[in-house]
Amino acid sequence: MEWLLDSANTKDWKRVSTTGLFSAVTTNPLLIQRAGLKCSIDTYKSLHDQAMDLGFDHLQLQVFGDDWQGMAEQILSISDNTIVKIPANEKGFSLASQLSVPSRTTITGVYSVHLGAAAERLGAAYAAPYYARLAESDRDVEAIFAGLRTACQNTKVLVASLRSIEQFEHLVGLGHRCFTIPGALLDDLMSDQMTEAAIAQFEEAAKG
Repeated sequence: MEWLLDSANTKDWKRVSTTGLFSAVTTNPLLIQRAGLKCSIDTYKSLHDQAMDLGFDHLQLQVFGDDWQGMAEQILSISDNTIVKIPANEKGFSLASQLSVPSRTTITGVYSVHLGAAAERLGAAYAAPYYARLAESDRDVEAIFAGLRTACQNTKVLVASLRSIEQFEHLVGLGHRCFTIPGALLDDLMSDQMTEAAIAQFEEAAKG
């Protein structure tokens, strides 16, 4: 199973870096804005350095602006430990097809099976569908995710947009193995009330 932290807040990064639960970090321009950072290649380089210092395997960074190809090339040139996130539309597919390293691409914003199939066709490392956003729409989220599991045989389905631990557990039960976890879910992910109560009993008993 693979978990990626979905955050540009380096406090979240530091918190999880010692747990061994998260292999990498993924970001996007909205998360960078929420962290109070400027969306720029200099910010990307700084975030990369911090991610590597904390021991993460890689950092996923999204293209933006008018020149997606130029941005993708800059992201990939930061180091071998960056993966470029590319939106799932015609412009993004054209970009992904021109890159020489499809294994370092994530097709993001996957809202349908055919977009996941396109990511598979392009040889992308990951296809990122947004579960909660789909669940809150009028589309059949369960059918879409079942279709994505069939369509993506080599490309990993990187489940994004989770609003609750219940959604995470539901998808684990369906066999999904690759997730982005937002900072807002960290407390729920790494604790349980019954576990904490049992620990308190153990500690009390240890006092004699």
